[in-house]
Amino acid sequence: MGLGRTAARGARLFGALAAAAALLLLPASALAHGKSHHRNHHDGDGGHGNAAPAAVYTTTNNPSGNAVVVYTRHADGMITQTGTVPTGGAGLMSEPPFGFPIVDSSGSTNLTPDGRLLFVVNAGDNSISSFRITSSGPKLVSHVSSGGILPISLTSHGNLLYALDEESSSISGWWFSPSGQLNPIPGSSQSLSTPFPTTVAAQIGFSPDGNQLVVTERGLPAANGVIDTFGVNGHGVAGPAVKHVAPTPNPFGFAFDGPKNLLISDAGFVETPSGTQPNPGDPAQFFGSTDSFSLHPSGTLVFKGSYPSGGRAACWVVVSKDGRYAFITNTLSGPAGSAAGATSGNLAVATYAVSPHGRLTLVDQANTGPGFPGDEAISSDGRYLYVLVPSIILPFQSHIDVYKIGPGGSLTHVQATPNDLPNGVSGLGVF
Repeated sequence: MGLGRTAARGARLFGALAAAAALLLLPASALAHGKSHHRNHHDGDGGHGNAAPAAVYTTTNNPSGNAVVVYTRHADGMITQTGTVPTGGAGLMSEPPFGFPIVDSSGSTNLTPDGRLLFVVNAGDNSISSFRITSSGPKLVSHVSSGGILPISLTSHGNLLYALDEESSSISGWWFSPSGQLNPIPGSSQSLSTPFPTTVAAQIGFSPDGNQLVVTERGLPAANGVIDTFGVNGHGVAGPAVKHVAPTPNPFGFAFDGPKNLLISDAGFVETPSGTQPNPGDPAQFFGSTDSFSLHPSGTLVFKGSYPSGGRAACWVVVSKDGRYAFITNTLSGPAGSAAGATSGNLAVATYAVSPHGRLTLVDQANTGPGFPGDEAISSDGRYLYVLVPSIILPFQSHIDVYKIGPGGSLTHVQATPNDLPNGVSGLGVF
């Protein structure tokens, strides 16, 4: 027994020395993160603290070379394209399960809240690019492996970035410096609870306090989708997935309204006989809704209710700056059941009033231009909503629609940009 105690003391000493050595090897950003990963200390213009420019960003998703498309945003909400910046990576010609030429997810572009750092996925070569935003435009800082196969969604909080990879059904994390330099977090990679292709991942996002990660997974071909939560410790390391079977078939995009209310769009029921793909043109499928949950500190989700979106394939969600309204894009337009509506943009943006307890009331629907309305973002001043409308199967129609947000969550269309974006344009960041 004396030898056992001696051995145990030696093992503990060795473990302590190893832990100390590991700390010495961590980058400075990691050590700062260990104290708190909730601070937002980005400096996007060379360390001088200059305000980020009012701008809009999307990506071409070009398989021959992905690029960020940059727009200047004016005081009246309207935008003007000013150029493109290569990401150093490649886009994707066709993404499962539908084979669309877009990054079929929410969050493929992530802009930090201060508008100074931009992160994008390169779905075609399994990589991520980071940019520092300067007065002369985005400057490429890092181009790194995503840590898995087919990166589709990104989320940031403080100085943490996490990526979701669809085909490897995994997540991975990085610390980033004030200039946007990415450093992988050891031990941060985790598997989703349900592997591809039983479910198809759609979005990753931090809770408002940064202590949880949420991942939505569409139930294709499973009857219901899955929502995974991952606890994140003080060093930014995500724990194992906690699985929640979704009450609806195809959870897709989501946004938080306040510290606990979680709003998740659901693309709707899809009939998927064995060996076949669902048909987006079938008006009997994809009746959209938005589901409301509470997220508890333990990662437990409590379902509150499901609310029809008035259209088909409800996929992207954003919440107004005051938390009173949620805007959802019905990617297959509306009204529900209308075959002609699939690419019309008719009633494609649904507005819900959100109660303090997370209950939703559908109050309005607005039209977009023809195409497949998708990614959304709200300007930093909270006054304008931007909706990316890739054409996908309608050549020369890809553009961005701009709306002014008015009383009661009303939307007034103020601009449609020229139809000069590629069919596969993906992701949207607005400051």
